[in-house]
Amino acid sequence: MNQVYDFKRIVLLAKLKFSLNKKILFLSVMGYLALLFIIGFFIAYGNREHTDTFQFFTIFHYISLPIMMVIGSILLAGRSFQDMNTPEKSTIQILIPASTFEKYMVHLLSTSLLWMIFSFVIYHIFSLLFNGMWAASFGYEFEIFNGFDIFDVHMIAEIIMGYFLLHSIFFLGATAFKKYPIVKTVLAHFIINWAFSILAFIVILILFGSMENWGEKMETLGDILLEKGWFTIDNIEYKARLLLKTASVLLTAAFYITGYYKLKEREV
Repeated sequence: MNQVYDFKRIVLLAKLKFSLNKKILFLSVMGYLALLFIIGFFIAYGNREHTDTFQFFTIFHYISLPIMMVIGSILLAGRSFQDMNTPEKSTIQILIPASTFEKYMVHLLSTSLLWMIFSFVIYHIFSLLFNGMWAASFGYEFEIFNGFDIFDVHMIAEIIMGYFLLHSIFFLGATAFKKYPIVKTVLAHFIINWAFSILAFIVILILFGSMENWGEKMETLGDILLEKGWFTIDNIEYKARLLLKTASVLLTAAFYITGYYKLKEREV
């Protein structure tokens, strides 16, 4: 049997993790949907006299579904390895007959792709009950929400890449921080961003003397690149988006790989 990867072991491990966490998962999902139901009731009740002109179902779902998918994924990713935060729980984790790679992949897939599919399906069931309730209670026109429309937006590829980048950051935080991983990940992200901003500001001051001089130099450089034909007005956006995609993919891969090795360190 392969000591690093075995599909049957992954399935058994996934079932074990789900059985251990299904209660908190169920309560969290039901709590969020209950909150949406309460908010929807007040909106529907407040506009009960304008059912012919007021349609809030679609906009409400366009906002609520992405929040559930993205925020839920981030919270799950940040709590992925909570069962290793004490010596006792770490011992149990290490004794599970699965490789580090299998443990890592189960959490990675379950908090990203599987959660997105699960939340997408559950929310559509909820939306049918939600829309049907207000249609029956206040006379609104019944609508069927199509969640696939949320993907029909400009720069959807960049948005999806941004989601995986964000997920990889919190997933790395879950492997790196034993206590309060979500809070520490947010703080670390904030500190690193400020550190790079300050460093960039200092470098600009050293090389150019002031922000104004730097702006003028960049504008001059841009004119030169346009004159040489390296950039054109038409392809600047394309190259900028290509650079953004490349950087997102590389950073995401780097964070996921680093998270794997951090998990291996914790299991040593």
